[in-house]
Amino acid sequence: MKARFRRKKMKKMQQLSESISIEATSENLSSRVDDNRSTTLGTTDVLAPQAPAGLYGSSKSYENTRDLAEQFFMAIKEVSEATELLSPLKSVCALMVRGIQTIRSANNNLIAWADLCEDLSSHLSDMEHYQMELQESSSLSDKSSLEALEFYLRVTKDVLEKASMAIRQNESGLFPGIMHVGVTEREKEDIDRQRVRLLNAWQVYTAAMSRTIALKLRQTGEYLKKHQTYDEAMPARRIQDNYGVVGSDFAIAYGEKVDLCEEGTRVEILGAIREWGNDSQTTRQIFWLNDAAGTGKSTIAATMAKEWSLDKQLAGRFFFSPNSNMTQTTKEFCRAIAEDIAINQPMLGDDVRDAIKAVSVEQHIWFDVQLRRLIFDLLRRLEADNFVFLVVDALDNCVRLEERTEVLNGFIRYLPSVPRVKLLLTSRPIQDIADTLAPSPLVHGSDIQLLNVRHSYHRDINIFVEKRLFNLPAISREHHKMIVERSGGLFLYAATVCRMLEKSRHRPDILKVLSDIGVTDKLERQMDILYLSVLKQALIDKEAGYMMMSVLSMIIVAYQPLSSNTISRFLPENIYVDDFVQDLCGVLKDGHPDRPIKVLHPTFREFVLSNEDRANGFLVDPGISASSLASACISTLEHILEEDLFQLDKPGHLPWRNADIPNLETIVHKFTTPAERYASAFWAHHVATSNLSSELWSTVINFLSQRLLNWVELMSWRGTIGLCIEGISRLREAADKQMINDGITSDPSSPPVHRTPSIADQRLSPANVLYCSVLHPSSISDF
Repeated sequence: MKARFRRKKMKKMQQLSESISIEATSENLSSRVDDNRSTTLGTTDVLAPQAPAGLYGSSKSYENTRDLAEQFFMAIKEVSEATELLSPLKSVCALMVRGIQTIRSANNNLIAWADLCEDLSSHLSDMEHYQMELQESSSLSDKSSLEALEFYLRVTKDVLEKASMAIRQNESGLFPGIMHVGVTEREKEDIDRQRVRLLNAWQVYTAAMSRTIALKLRQTGEYLKKHQTYDEAMPARRIQDNYGVVGSDFAIAYGEKVDLCEEGTRVEILGAIREWGNDSQTTRQIFWLNDAAGTGKSTIAATMAKEWSLDKQLAGRFFFSPNSNMTQTTKEFCRAIAEDIAINQPMLGDDVRDAIKAVSVEQHIWFDVQLRRLIFDLLRRLEADNFVFLVVDALDNCVRLEERTEVLNGFIRYLPSVPRVKLLLTSRPIQDIADTLAPSPLVHGSDIQLLNVRHSYHRDINIFVEKRLFNLPAISREHHKMIVERSGGLFLYAATVCRMLEKSRHRPDILKVLSDIGVTDKLERQMDILYLSVLKQALIDKEAGYMMMSVLSMIIVAYQPLSSNTISRFLPENIYVDDFVQDLCGVLKDGHPDRPIKVLHPTFREFVLSNEDRANGFLVDPGISASSLASACISTLEHILEEDLFQLDKPGHLPWRNADIPNLETIVHKFTTPAERYASAFWAHHVATSNLSSELWSTVINFLSQRLLNWVELMSWRGTIGLCIEGISRLREAADKQMINDGITSDPSSPPVHRTPSIADQRLSPANVLYCSVLHPSSISDF
């Protein structure tokens, strides 16, 4: 039995040996024929790609011979295990099989080295050429980006040299790895290691370049924003409310919606301001009205601005407010006042337009220069017998200390050069403002406090409450007295209560809550107690707490005021926005479904954004709220963005310019809703200020890969491409921070990151994909 089995095995081995001989002979002939063909075709320079010279004659012949040899030695090994006659061959055949497998690995490694070497050679040439261009360019070259590029090129050259050396070592013979069993695995690891080095060096370079590009994007965005929001007919369209930055932002900046003083109230302080304004002997050109929040400073400023406007004595105004992104900074401060001057002093209209155009074409203009050229140089040309007035309200709402200081120092510097111009300035008495104004001889009124003007505030608030609550049912004289006493001199307190009683659906409940509210000597604490009562009475259904906070969160974090209808588009259908807004009427304005809702006073915003202890269950988390609003904006845009959204393209016609299309703004409003216009303007801003979750990043990447160009087209038609670029810039900055958090260094002077993430890790990292999608949207398909 054993003898028959051995004979059968020997016969099979003989057949296999003959087959190997035939195959090898056939392949050698084929190889010679192929070589002859190559020689013949060589005269026409048409050659098929070949393996590196000296490695082997024919890659196909080599591979077939290697595979058959492996089968041959495997068969011998099997026979040697079955019979003692061939047992001496066992170890030899095992070694030969291992050697052949090593040759295969070495061959694969050699191909990998060759591919890497070929890719890097052409890439290195391109990058060196780009380095020369970058060094000559003044627009994108800076020290960090050049150093990062040099670091990347050094790594690339080093890897290329290692690849070339590996190829030369492996070209020594047909079986280069036969004497180095085990080396091939280390060589494969070395190939992977070199690829990771290249990847890390590339990340260092792209991170450095991203910072440079983000800076240029921001500068370009500011330049385009100035250019494209400027219009020859600027006064006519400045108050449009279309979520296009121009309309509602300017309405807030000019205090258009700020309540005026009730007739018969604030008589003393208004009289003091008028007396200062008419005094031709005083050299104090700044009236600083300062006191605690809620004492009525903005109401007084709006009242005087209107009075001076009717008397043709108003030059310009700017009301800082947290209700708008524009009115929290000084970016548009000078231009807004200049445009107001063009309206209030028509004889300067042409000069204003020329000045704005001149400033718009220049970049990196210091605020001090803008203030001089757009305001004071213009006012020097004004021929007026009477004084003219500038009004700057709530300077403390300007979020950056250095910007507040720039405003004050600028006015102190330039006001003496125009003695017929005076400034009414209001703010809370915060330290930096007080420190800047205290030494100046130009300041008047710093010793006047609204709660201490001959203690008239009780009489003023009593008049205010009487007029607001007159003839309201179920409101008694005792209720009037209670409101006045609880206010402690704060007009904000009285105004908030009156609005609640005027507009709320639950007036008896409000009166009961007010009677139960305790009294405190601290004004801030008194307002906190009132705000907490407002929120609690609006939350009649305890299970609706999440819904109410969803509505409130969107109102608080929005870059521009949203209407009830717009918020409804961003929230589930089962949330009745109008009901919540109406129940919060004491702190919000306005309740009409199509009009933007505004937070009535910054102190309420501060309350809900403060901390859990102070807000007591009504805390708004800005990061989570921004994430929710960002997701809603992107979802809204995904449903409407498409090519030629406004159906303006015509076959064979060159692309339209905005100026060539009559009634473009009407067309934009016809095809888009306020919610869609807000989403297009600010979705990227909300992503950048969100809590940066992986889920949101994935949504952003998908949106950019599919809708980026459609979004840019929409923003271009709206004339707000500056916002588009600013949004992209903020996304880049957010992605940069995320990459740093992920442990990816962007310092070209430091070595590559210590960890060696896999290629899959890098491809799946949302921050890395976002980097590529923002700068090179077409590259998303590679991931």
